[in-house]
Amino acid sequence: MTKTLGILAGLGPLAGAHFYRRVIELTPAVNDHEHLSVVLIAENSIPSRLDHLIGQGPSPLPSLIETAQRLITAGAEILAIPSTTTHAYYQEIARRVPVPVLNLIELVARDIARSSSRRVGIIATTPTCTLGLYDQAFAQRGITAVYPDSQTQDEIMAVIRGVKAEGNRPQWGERLEEAMAKAWARETDGMLLACTETPVVFAGISHPRFPGPLFNATDILARAAIAACQG
Repeated sequence: MTKTLGILAGLGPLAGAHFYRRVIELTPAVNDHEHLSVVLIAENSIPSRLDHLIGQGPSPLPSLIETAQRLITAGAEILAIPSTTTHAYYQEIARRVPVPVLNLIELVARDIARSSSRRVGIIATTPTCTLGLYDQAFAQRGITAVYPDSQTQDEIMAVIRGVKAEGNRPQWGERLEEAMAKAWARETDGMLLACTETPVVFAGISHPRFPGPLFNATDILARAAIAACQG
């Protein structure tokens, strides 16, 4: 008996929808009945994690916990949060709900540890980078997180905001590719699409201007969610 997956989406909306699409596409199903049962809530009233983490807004934690509890009430037996930045609140959310919550940070670190990459560039929101959300999980596995210079990070944030505001437009993929081809990337032997807006524009395909392995946080979480729900 498979378990029902709960997706805490809306962080942002397109990233959550893209995650659900990847769950469908990566599930080894031959008919409707072999796909997962899914409950998805995209709650637009959750305060900005980005603002709160830089001290400019209210905490989203109460709304995140309330939304997680709504998913469980609706039948979710395993929760996935397809947002790296939101994992700054992971421990508090996981402690407050009675079902497993998949840990995107740990899952990504385990996946990369199985590769040969040991200096991985982080394409993520500025709070994810400044808080070093991946640092501990990476360090435990002998991996170093490499962060963009401040100007490149500003360009990455512009892409993330652009996807949130306008959806998947060709210019966002082009600008992200340019950011990944700058001097900072020479210090890496792999690149992580950590912010889940970024796989939306890359669609999981390695770009030729970055020759190393490209890791996709959305797909890593999707595969883990499928495996967990299928037991």
